[in-house]
Amino acid sequence: MSSHKAEQSTEYLLPEDPSEQLPPSKRGLKRFLLPGAVGLLLLGGVGWIFFNRVILPLLMAGQMPPPPPISVPLGPVKATTIEDSSDYAATLDSRQSVTVQPKVSGRISAIYVKAGDRVQAGAKLLQIDADEQRAQVASRRAGVNTAAAEVETAKADVANAEDTLRSLQAKQASAQANVQLNQDDYKRFQDLFKAGATSKQSLDEKRNAIQTARAELNQAKADVQAQRSSIARAKSQVVRSQQAVAQARANVSEGSAQLRDYTITAPFAGVVGNIPAKLGDTVSATTSLLTITQNNQLEVQLQIPLERSSALRQGQLVKLLNDKGQAVRSGQISFIAPNVDPATQSVQAKAVFANVGDVLRTSQFVRARVIWSTRSGLLVPTTAISRLGGKDFIFVAQPYKSAGCEAATQTGGPPAKIEPNQTVAAQKLIRLGKIIGNNQEVLEGLSAGDLIVTSGILQLQNCLPIAAATPVKPG
Repeated sequence: MSSHKAEQSTEYLLPEDPSEQLPPSKRGLKRFLLPGAVGLLLLGGVGWIFFNRVILPLLMAGQMPPPPPISVPLGPVKATTIEDSSDYAATLDSRQSVTVQPKVSGRISAIYVKAGDRVQAGAKLLQIDADEQRAQVASRRAGVNTAAAEVETAKADVANAEDTLRSLQAKQASAQANVQLNQDDYKRFQDLFKAGATSKQSLDEKRNAIQTARAELNQAKADVQAQRSSIARAKSQVVRSQQAVAQARANVSEGSAQLRDYTITAPFAGVVGNIPAKLGDTVSATTSLLTITQNNQLEVQLQIPLERSSALRQGQLVKLLNDKGQAVRSGQISFIAPNVDPATQSVQAKAVFANVGDVLRTSQFVRARVIWSTRSGLLVPTTAISRLGGKDFIFVAQPYKSAGCEAATQTGGPPAKIEPNQTVAAQKLIRLGKIIGNNQEVLEGLSAGDLIVTSGILQLQNCLPIAAATPVKPG
């Protein structure tokens, strides 16, 4: 029991630090040796890194061959005319299109055309049976002949009446001379009676002869007047007969015109459309026979938004586009509506196009491009543009010496020496404009004729040596 307590009270003493047993001068020297050794080690490591990363690459640069040029397609920047334009959906309409209807009734006896035929103005299209109408025209022509004969008869009556008048006028002149003669005899007998050389009875006989001569003269005058009235009536009959001839001829002309209406002709040159009428059908003035459309000139109808309508002008250029967005026809604005469509808040405009080659059709939906203005600009393919850090770049093929490059690097290796005249892909910052098809406008950063990498830009880095994949065509 006592021995156990003695063990618990035993103290374990640590050995003393030998340095505490050294003299003070040796203890100070040991304090500086350890940090110095660590400093030397750190300085040696930095020196090794600097040698490997800087000195050694510089020593090897003169011995390392330049990287082989990457084959890429090259092309010049295109200087072209840039259009400020807007595209709209539109409808084509023919400026001349008609549904042909007959002016007369009857049965269709012939059809001279088929759908799709191109006809000239006045060409025969259909024939309606006109036998009855031809018979009426023949009858009216006979009436003209009859009326003409009556005119000749009336003229002959006038001639006879004028001959009779001349005879009566001669008789009147004779009666007038007889009256004068009897008056002279009466005067002579009157003088003789006063002289007692003749009897009262003889004088009375001369007076009676004067009265008889005057009665005959009055009758002759009445006959002449009556004959003149007869001539006037005969001439009136001539006029009436002539009017009858004119009316008969007008009836013939009317009948002939109606007869022409039985032959349906093309009102203008165009293309025959659908022909619903069939041979043998009975038609009237309300029957649709066929359609004719003139496609040489077509009109496109545009609905221009109100905010752009103030820029519309007569004669403004409009282009029709195909499915690839390429312009196939050019026309001009020919009409601008004075009013706004209240439903769409747009202004209707129309442009006329020449349908060369008949490739366009009436009622066809098309895309139309209205050209508001034009300017000169530069275009590059969209495949040549890269975007980095929110900015747009393009690779320009330039000699190394003038590309602004300090060094070109091989992937994963130290810088290589590049010949001054070696073509490299110099990355240039650009500012872009509008997209036009597969190209885009460059507003700043390039000049006309600059040689650029047109595609395959993902394999390129700034100042990397390149070579043209194919011979470059002049821009």
